[in-house]
Amino acid sequence: MAETKAQGPAPLFRAAIAALKAGDPVAAQLLPGLDRHADFAPGWLALAAVLRDRGQVRAAILTLQRAARAASATAPMLHQAGQVLAQLGQRDAAIAAFQRAVALDSGLAPVWYSLGLVLQDARHFPNAAAAFGRAWTLKPDFHEAAFNTGIAWQQAGQMDAAMDAYAAAYRMKSDSFGRIAQALIASPTGALFLRPSALRAVLAAR
Repeated sequence: MAETKAQGPAPLFRAAIAALKAGDPVAAQLLPGLDRHADFAPGWLALAAVLRDRGQVRAAILTLQRAARAASATAPMLHQAGQVLAQLGQRDAAIAAFQRAVALDSGLAPVWYSLGLVLQDARHFPNAAAAFGRAWTLKPDFHEAAFNTGIAWQQAGQMDAAMDAYAAAYRMKSDSFGRIAQALIASPTGALFLRPSALRAVLAAR
């Protein structure tokens, strides 16, 4: 397929993706040509989605990693790539994508939250708490960020900070009380309140 400077790489990616979706053998001829456009993040993201849908997981992972390294990748693109990498079990690559995203734009609460989730999964609990806390600071009504800040601080053994976060989550959504009570007994570092009213009083007082 002829490619002009005015068109850029987008038509080439579209053609390769269309051929891949259709099972057209021409895809095998078009895909190598994409290597000339290593920095075209949108194309690599779109290609990764198709590869994943076709069950070509390893190829999808490699393609997502190319998207996350691309110079043209924006913070939302990096967030998208990181989320899929995390779903595919590529935790370190996901962390790298999220960290690059927040370096480009530190004001995106959802990206900080996603970073917190993978750091928590990696058992980097203080760093996870900090990431969740940043998301919560950016979006003060972000209940899940506040709640997960509490869990991460609890997992780090910092119960005072955990209780402050749980109290904030409870103020945002009183119906999260059950989840908070369960979280407090689900970790080696926690607290057991024999009466729900006692826990409610502690949360209300903070």
